[in-house]
Amino acid sequence: MRDVPVPQRPGGLISQGLANSLPAMVRHELERLDAQRQDEFLQEYRRKRKSVGAAYLLWLFLGWHYAYLGKWGVQVLFWLTVGGVGVWWLIDLFRVPGMVADTNKDRATAVLVNLKAISS
Repeated sequence: MRDVPVPQRPGGLISQGLANSLPAMVRHELERLDAQRQDEFLQEYRRKRKSVGAAYLLWLFLGWHYAYLGKWGVQVLFWLTVGGVGVWWLIDLFRVPGMVADTNKDRATAVLVNLKAISS
């Protein structure tokens, strides 16, 4: 499915759905960027963001969802406790979407910071 541009300003490339998933600071800074820089942000962010579906698959089959999200310390603890003897593993069934959303917000912020550092 293709993102529909937000009519916030001429040349805006960020879809409403994507904009709503970004932290407010990132949305505000993106509004100040020209269309080319927004496109650079989108390309890099889409490359780095994580998928809820992939996280669920890793949670279900291998218990690797924390590693997928870059949380290796928590992943090792998860393995050592065998998923909290199954309780932690079951709780994560409901937590995965929020964990992915938080990771993606952190990645969006990092992509924006890197983009601004490169363009300075």
